[in-house]
Amino acid sequence: MLILLVLLYFFLKQHGKLEQADRMFLALWASNFALLALELSVDMLGIYHPRSELGPLLSFLTAIFYTMNAAPGVFYFLFIQHMIGKHVSKRFLALLMVPFIFLAVLSFASIWTGWVFVIDELSRYSRGPSFFLTVINNYTYLFFGPLYLLYHRDQLQRKIYSTLLVFPFPVAIAGFLQILFYGVEVLWISLSISLLILFFNVESNQINRDYLTGLFNRRYFQRMAALAFSKKKSGKAPWAFLLDINGFKAINDSHGHAAGDEALVHIARLLEHTVPKHTIVCRYGGDEFAILTPGFTESQACQLLDHLEQKLGEFNASGQIADAITVSVGCAPLLKEDYENLDGFLQQLDVSMYKAKQASKNSDTLTHSVVFHVCK
Repeated sequence: MLILLVLLYFFLKQHGKLEQADRMFLALWASNFALLALELSVDMLGIYHPRSELGPLLSFLTAIFYTMNAAPGVFYFLFIQHMIGKHVSKRFLALLMVPFIFLAVLSFASIWTGWVFVIDELSRYSRGPSFFLTVINNYTYLFFGPLYLLYHRDQLQRKIYSTLLVFPFPVAIAGFLQILFYGVEVLWISLSISLLILFFNVESNQINRDYLTGLFNRRYFQRMAALAFSKKKSGKAPWAFLLDINGFKAINDSHGHAAGDEALVHIARLLEHTVPKHTIVCRYGGDEFAILTPGFTESQACQLLDHLEQKLGEFNASGQIADAITVSVGCAPLLKEDYENLDGFLQQLDVSMYKAKQASKNSDTLTHSVVFHVCK
């Protein structure tokens, strides 16, 4: 538990705004901490200091403890899902919760039936005849988690993929030892160590983050674009957008680099809140940003730009920074058959962005916050 508290301190210290994957990691941490606390409570009440009047409390805590046994498996799956950038559908979540719900029903029924655990008249704890069902239930997550990862291995960095793949194995081994040798309690300690390893490996993945804005960087954008470029398209193609802040040098020259940095952060937050879910937003370099969407139609791409125009206009009207910000945007659907390779696509996207930048100087576009050019 002390290890987990230290881990939480460093995690919160290194993170500002939490993304969904960060929240799943915290949920993994919280479930592990709760299990250790519950296990300690059950041991103290039912093994080291049993008292008959504490029987109802011990039964209730034990039922919660066995129910919570499945929680790390649920959050492990959800963490994987968010790391690979997949939407957690209601159907996926419902399927994921089936073993958890089964274990909850079995555990609380055991208060009266003694299936999973037995609390005798002296408030002493022991395993019940159906204890093996909890083991099978929990190992379902440990077995199918790595298989799910193997299926999606191309959507993760090798280092993160390897860490997530190995993550359940210490827990599985510790669980096996704990089943064989009653009284040996190493299961949730091994999970704490696995979380520690996962934390350090995931934190090293911050190499893909821009320090100033917290967005993904150019390296990550190009890797995700390469992955999208290599996939066969069945339906709508992803769209890529390259944005450049107009007159950004003037902001730095007039108000200083601190004001320029503030403008970049404001644009980063605005883009994050403007784009739809499962869209990758990156700082491409300097005052340029890049966006990679899921499958889009051209009308949806135009709607996104209209939404960005509205939000940027509202931001400029708020007066949060001295000068109004306008952007030039080049955009194109990522269609593999139209380009020889990804470099060819990115080059055309860059040309499209500069065409938009030239158009932004025309008198009829001066009133627009967003000027764009679609590369066809």
